[in-house]
Amino acid sequence: MTDPVREAREKLIRAGLTGVYQADESVPDLIVRSWRRSIGSAVEASGPAQRYRDVDTDTLLGKAAVPVLDRWQHQLEDTGTTLFLSDRGGSIVDRRTSDSSERRRLDNMHAAEGFDYSEDAIGTNALGTSMVEKRPVFVKGSQHYSDALATNACAAAPIYTPAGLVVGSIALGGPIQAANPIMLSLAREISQQIEERLRTSARPQDLALAMSFMRFTSSQRPTVVLDHESILANTPGLPYVNVASHVMLWEVLNAHNWSSSPTLRRELEGTMLEIAARRVSDGPRVHFVVHFSELEPSLRGGPAAPGLLNNGARSVSGPLVAAPGQAIAVVEGPVGTGRATAALDLRATWGKSGPVEVFVMSAEVPTPWDQVESLLQQGKDVLLRRLEHAGGDDFSVFSRIVDAVQRRWTVGDRSGSLLVTVFSEDASQGVQAFIDALGISVRTAPLAQTPERIPGMVTRILNEVDAGSRHTMSPAALQSLVQWNWPGNVAELARTVTDLVRSVNASVIERRHLPKHLQQAPPRRPLSLMKTAERDAIIKALDATGGNKSEAADLLGMGRTTLYRRLRQLGLDSGEATM
Repeated sequence: MTDPVREAREKLIRAGLTGVYQADESVPDLIVRSWRRSIGSAVEASGPAQRYRDVDTDTLLGKAAVPVLDRWQHQLEDTGTTLFLSDRGGSIVDRRTSDSSERRRLDNMHAAEGFDYSEDAIGTNALGTSMVEKRPVFVKGSQHYSDALATNACAAAPIYTPAGLVVGSIALGGPIQAANPIMLSLAREISQQIEERLRTSARPQDLALAMSFMRFTSSQRPTVVLDHESILANTPGLPYVNVASHVMLWEVLNAHNWSSSPTLRRELEGTMLEIAARRVSDGPRVHFVVHFSELEPSLRGGPAAPGLLNNGARSVSGPLVAAPGQAIAVVEGPVGTGRATAALDLRATWGKSGPVEVFVMSAEVPTPWDQVESLLQQGKDVLLRRLEHAGGDDFSVFSRIVDAVQRRWTVGDRSGSLLVTVFSEDASQGVQAFIDALGISVRTAPLAQTPERIPGMVTRILNEVDAGSRHTMSPAALQSLVQWNWPGNVAELARTVTDLVRSVNASVIERRHLPKHLQQAPPRRPLSLMKTAERDAIIKALDATGGNKSEAADLLGMGRTTLYRRLRQLGLDSGEATM
């Protein structure tokens, strides 16, 4: 017996996104739209879900949903249906079924906790498609994009936060023989009950943030509203938002003297972005409204590389200005401040990509100058690191190579670009004078002086050492990294993040996973002697009680509520609860 829905899907797959496809009346428009998105995401149509990650159930969504799921699991016990809860990324975080044979069937098709049921991972399915469509959906049989799900029927509804953001989805599913239209009504009812629990558990400061945000939800201007713990973005503002950008913006905004000016307009260093921000003091806690705009390329040394706030590609403390003709760039700053990264980022603004030949100068090992010169003559770019180690002979060869590069660029001959890193204070007087005459393109500074760089650098390090993207950093953990002064600069930060990726099994690296000195990093704002003493006493009490806050409060002679308030004020609150 033929299946017209399956044939319609296979016909669309053969036609592709650019081919001619006549929609079949037996397939709802919503399903066809989802199929098209699945094709665009290159989803495998034959196998079960493959993406898996450890999931965190101790979240605001989980805490709101568990009592509701407990109640409905009991009510649905004899119906043969299963309850699924997914987070905003599409991963199943909770599954409830009372039938052991159904559990085995679902396990075989990877419909279990930890597996990714987002639409771009497994294709059309109720959990993922409901979040994309932002409405309840019912997907049954061959309407699923993956053949592995073709024996299932599932109804799901998205779950919204009080601010109107999709935070996950809830679904009722089972064998296709159990399909019943009432499943859609039940999914909608369960999602509303979870949303009500999210509303009643919301704090006044969260509601104030949401009310401020609602003014900009329909704006075409990229806008975010944020406080220390939360950030909300309208649709145009979404590309500018993640955990790293949240922490970076918070540092920038708090460094501004709001008593001298009620608004802030400034360029974000190393990007082609400008922010216009204002401080909102109404409500229980201060928050900020930030608008983004792109600068004209003519105002900077080159075109912007995409995704600056998301990939942390700029790690400098000053503007990027290319040397004339993009022939030579000099990055100056102390060792360990990300000089090489800044040089490569500057090169990217010139529109260049591909490999760069790297040479590290050393007092012990001679620099292969002939090889450097040959590569430049072939049109290949060279990064020469640690010019401060150049001796007298090195300096004379280096200056000759620089003259040759500039001459070739001037007359239009083929030549690669020469990127140089140096710390002038450690260089000879001859090198210092030559660099001053050549001109410095970028200056880097220690992380202690530029904490707003840390979130982007953490993202970049994670991308390099965690190729499978298994880990993310919680806001509280990232905030602790920002608060530390990093005497070892970028090298210390890189070692720390690398060690965390290797040692933490959970998908989210939380503050409790950090080394002790980072968990207890003091706030960057200066504390009075009294508050410093109080902070030290609380840390000692928590250490003595193994982190038990009730026992620590008794030991300190204060109420538990008072201790929680002090923890938040002094930057010691774990703050790990996330949506």
